[in-house]
Amino acid sequence: MRLKQNVLLAPYTTFGIGGRARYLISVTNSTELIKAVSLAKKNRWRYFVIAGGSNVVFGDKTFDGLIIHYQIKNQGSIRLRRIEPLIKCEAGILLSHLIKTAISKGFTGLETLSGIPGTVGGAIVGNAGAYGQTISDCLTRVEIFDPNVRHPMSHKRWLTKKLSRLTYRDSIFKSKNWLILRAEFKLEKGDKKTLNKKSRKIIKVRSEKYDSSLRCPGSFFKNVLRKSVSRATLAKIDQTKIKSGKIPAGYLLEAVGAKGMRVGGIYVADFHGNLLINNGHGTYRDVVTLAAKLKKLVKDKFGITLEEEVRYML
Repeated sequence: MRLKQNVLLAPYTTFGIGGRARYLISVTNSTELIKAVSLAKKNRWRYFVIAGGSNVVFGDKTFDGLIIHYQIKNQGSIRLRRIEPLIKCEAGILLSHLIKTAISKGFTGLETLSGIPGTVGGAIVGNAGAYGQTISDCLTRVEIFDPNVRHPMSHKRWLTKKLSRLTYRDSIFKSKNWLILRAEFKLEKGDKKTLNKKSRKIIKVRSEKYDSSLRCPGSFFKNVLRKSVSRATLAKIDQTKIKSGKIPAGYLLEAVGAKGMRVGGIYVADFHGNLLINNGHGTYRDVVTLAAKLKKLVKDKFGITLEEEVRYML
């Protein structure tokens, strides 16, 4: 662990946007992660943890605090129970590694998340999902570190899925500064060959839709829950576009002509309305300006207020 000062943040994110961090420290396991947070608390610094760097947009000015960059070294730190398909893993491992491990053992429940970037912890924070499933579907509990409790022995504890308040692309972890250390999943037994085939197909579809080399944070806006909109609004929606009870944000954006729209160095992809891309010169101001324009267009046409899936961090 080495504390760095005045570090440019853009290289640490998939969007390639951000000013500088007053302090930055890289950690490779949960013990170092806790030490880094303890350092921030001791010095009364703001802190924020990033891993893969997707789903976050940093401001153009200096982040006056500590950025903790969490990249776990031991990707093999996954424990399996032989009696039942129960998996326990470090939150810092890549989601893709967890999925591959589950499939290799013939465990089903995570394969639809194939191709989603980032770590297990990050996926839980945003309750990542695809094709009608979310990571919370098979999550049983998470181990957290709470830096705010007074007694050191109470810093770590396990939370049930219910207490984690996992809803559509949201969780209690977005409003609390708790750290997710480990996670436990209960899966079902499946056919390894079938699971591999399904996973490869999903990854292929994703790669055709989205080039991972682009400077992009992932889907920018959340899809809209059908049950949250009025009948009058639903009448304006092409019903064939609604999937698993959700109205795709990409569909709404494309319907208002979002594709190709640009503000400064940030533009909407010409192949998907819900992808904002940085041409290498984009700024935080460009992002929020373009996002506001897109939200207004959708609001004016459909009466729907889009909500960002990405997190703004100033």
